[in-house]
Amino acid sequence: MLSKRVTSLTGLLTLMAFVCVSCVSEPVRKDGASQERFYTGQQAEVVDILRQSRQEMLNKNVDRALALTNAAMKKSEAMKDDVMRLSCGFWVMMILSNADEPGSLVDSIPKELLISDRFETLFYGYLLVMYDANAFDLRGKDLLEMFFASRESAGNQFEFGTLFTEELQKAGEAKLANMVDTMFKSYIALIKAYKDKDNNKIGEYKLKVIDSCDKVVSLMDDSKVHQDKKEELLVHRILALHIKLIVVGFDRDMPAYEQAARKHAEVFAMLMPR
Repeated sequence: MLSKRVTSLTGLLTLMAFVCVSCVSEPVRKDGASQERFYTGQQAEVVDILRQSRQEMLNKNVDRALALTNAAMKKSEAMKDDVMRLSCGFWVMMILSNADEPGSLVDSIPKELLISDRFETLFYGYLLVMYDANAFDLRGKDLLEMFFASRESAGNQFEFGTLFTEELQKAGEAKLANMVDTMFKSYIALIKAYKDKDNNKIGEYKLKVIDSCDKVVSLMDDSKVHQDKKEELLVHRILALHIKLIVVGFDRDMPAYEQAARKHAEVFAMLMPR
């Protein structure tokens, strides 16, 4: 069994990763608005406001970022669009966290959406908003700072990664431990390749990351193998799917992103209280 330390910390970091992954990215690419998108019409207008809000956040204009997000929320409420309302709520939390003013989920997001029977669908919609807003970027800050949205030292974060693998091995999950280790190491190598602008390595490690993520998810989906530890090991599927989302999202692979987002929402919804 995984230690409470790892399980609790991983759950928290996973949640914060969704909210804050775009806090540490580079500014939105200028061609973002012209690329293929999931949302059109009024929903696209809300996403455009959130994209502007994110840019203001990255420019340290917190008040302006919040004002834009509040405007997007009002528009979403007028539209009676729960996907956009949830997205705006997460956006507020992202901005406050980036400004060292973390707010709670209850404060930022309408509570009825978090406990809704439709949460999986709503969260899936939020992940599509993140894609349309170009929220994923591999070219920004340090890998672990981006992934974990943490202000801890890099040493502590690497220590956590090592601890994560060791705990799996102690729990008798050697196969999963090796897969997770490969996944993280490949992702670290991919980030380095982007920083070094090594196109050959980028292509190589991109495939390795996606392959290792798929293997982790596939293993976790095997109910016969992990039926007795289904809930305990749920977070590994989420971490793998999140890494895959970042990679295919940055790569603008729309079909792959949509598929991963749908699976991601399904698994992530299992963590939410009912």
